[in-house]
Amino acid sequence: MNQNSHNSHLNEFSLFEISQMIQDGTVEPAQLAVDCVRKIEACQDELGAFTTFDSNKVFEQIKTLEHGTARTPLFGIPVGVKDIMETAGMLTTMGSRIYRDYVPKRDATCVAMLKKAGAVIAGKTETTEFAYFYPGKTRNPHNTDHTPGGSSMGSAVAVSQRMVPFALGTQTAASVIRPAAYCGVIGYKASHGSISLAGVFGFAQSLDSIGFFVRDVRDVVVIRNALFRSPGQLQQLPDVPRIGLVKTPHWQVAEPCQRQLIEHLCDFLSNRAFEITEIEVGPSDGALTEAQTTIMAYEGSRSLLAEFSTDSHLMSDPIKALIERGANTTFEAYQEAIALSEHWQRELRKIFLDFDVLLAPSAPGEAPKGLDSTGDPIFSRMWTLLKVPSINLPVGFGPNGLPLGIQLIGPFNQDDRLLAFSRQIESALTEFTFAPQYTAATD
Repeated sequence: MNQNSHNSHLNEFSLFEISQMIQDGTVEPAQLAVDCVRKIEACQDELGAFTTFDSNKVFEQIKTLEHGTARTPLFGIPVGVKDIMETAGMLTTMGSRIYRDYVPKRDATCVAMLKKAGAVIAGKTETTEFAYFYPGKTRNPHNTDHTPGGSSMGSAVAVSQRMVPFALGTQTAASVIRPAAYCGVIGYKASHGSISLAGVFGFAQSLDSIGFFVRDVRDVVVIRNALFRSPGQLQQLPDVPRIGLVKTPHWQVAEPCQRQLIEHLCDFLSNRAFEITEIEVGPSDGALTEAQTTIMAYEGSRSLLAEFSTDSHLMSDPIKALIERGANTTFEAYQEAIALSEHWQRELRKIFLDFDVLLAPSAPGEAPKGLDSTGDPIFSRMWTLLKVPSINLPVGFGPNGLPLGIQLIGPFNQDDRLLAFSRQIESALTEFTFAPQYTAATD
């Protein structure tokens, strides 16, 4: 270890910032690794963000990197990898007792791409069982009596606490957006199908999407540019961005502080040349949310059939209940849910002719107390069903001092455009302050 960096805090910088430092040679990857490893070791016992972590493996990767020459944007950046993604030679448990000793021989495509781009795999981050609802050991860093959300819990906490600048997650219902909201970080869910899921434990093929946890919207631009050669610069935007406020049919499920935050934020943005119009997306009875749960159960029960057939005694009751629900879902009900999804994907394309970005709640409110649940995914289900990219921006804190966020949604496969608008809103937020006028117990 580099003893000279003992007082440095390079782990505090965003990916965008530290990447530039490494590329211009003012910081060496080993210095960053020392600070990240120290932070992981300091937090791991209390927060449990990592399932598998070995500091020696981190420094071995750094040594190998030093023989290379090209300092790409992700060169030497430690990354947390959600523990449903196969990582060669590294324990990959899927959050399940069935896979507690499983060490894959190959990398998931997303992991292989990160390695090729020069990133360093810091370790495997904790997930719920098969990325469903049964919690892992991770705790919320803002209050360890509260859930960090699921299922990408470890990745959200690792980035929130500056253990790593960037971590991978996946979303089938709300597994990127919700933990990002609860832990106060940026969570980006890519358009469905835009990032390969090869080597990632599949749950529901119509819904599963990969996402990133970071601390600055520009971080996502850096990652997408490094992995996919998407534009390295944010797009030019119209002078007056058109935002569609979508309260969704579940607005009353949101806590008063979450509703108040969104209303205050819309007033704030309206006074800063953002055009905001409240609109409706989807049937008012919440049918899109129901369709997502139908598809998730139907496809999930089949994805887990092999494990259920041989090792059901090692599975939790919630996942067995989901498998049973999926097994009892008729093919006709599944087809109806798919048809509704496809209809509203087409409708949403028309809506985006009039709006640049949509704004909705990320979660019902602050992270709930207790570790036996990961919170309610209700505000992301419909957007995941519609396959569009979305991003959580941390905006303020609720009455319990826990983070609150907003969700921005963009058109399908126009992720870079969504990022440009998200950055514009993120920049405006530096002047926004929010003081909740409700106590936690008040409605």
